[in-house]
Amino acid sequence: MVGRSKRKLPAPSERSIGWTADSDQSEAAYVLFNELVATRDRLASLPPLTPQDLERVEQAMHEVFWYFVTPPPGAASELALPDLAKANLIQYVRDRSLDLYVATVALLAQKLAASDREPSSLRGELAALRDGLDALTFDHRTTKTSLLAVLRDLRQDLNERIAYVAATPPRGYRFSVSPEKYGARKNRSETPDKLFGRVYAAHVPRGLTQADIRKADPAFYNVLHVWCSRHGKKLSRLVPGTRARRG
Repeated sequence: MVGRSKRKLPAPSERSIGWTADSDQSEAAYVLFNELVATRDRLASLPPLTPQDLERVEQAMHEVFWYFVTPPPGAASELALPDLAKANLIQYVRDRSLDLYVATVALLAQKLAASDREPSSLRGELAALRDGLDALTFDHRTTKTSLLAVLRDLRQDLNERIAYVAATPPRGYRFSVSPEKYGARKNRSETPDKLFGRVYAAHVPRGLTQADIRKADPAFYNVLHVWCSRHGKKLSRLVPGTRARRG
């Protein structure tokens, strides 16, 4: 991305400051967000959360919290709200049991806004990938050895995709009949893995890839990703990420 600045590795004393993706609060918000995406068809195409999303929401919540707990000079007179409304707000701010609800609403609003701004654009996807790589490199608490192993695996994946794109004509898998859309399924309780088995599994031996599913039904592609993540499955075990090279 043009103008993108390089992030410096934080000092050890800085890594424990703030709300991280490892905290119970963010984990609960992550789970609830994924539940919404997996069960609400109109949200199925939303992109997955990143640690940066969680950090932005946490920062916003703390800004509002400290405004009411330690209001700046003149805030009591300048805030144009009835006294009862202000008193209720202070009560709500101090009730931290509402944080999960507020955080999830904020995360959903953030993703809806991003989706409206750059719907399925290559630029938006590239930005999300870079955010994810930044989070992996700078935010996760793990050993240097483990992190290097993950980054090398990612480099291998990227090299394979570069080779595939360079060698493959620009055409995807061709369905003889358009596959059933996730949002139009008759059995609303059908889980993503079951729908995959019913609609797509037979096409895998014929060359179907993840990119083909995404092109055919972006909403189902995202829901299937969420389902695999929640159940500890690898999507590549169901369908290859890239088409196998011939000869």
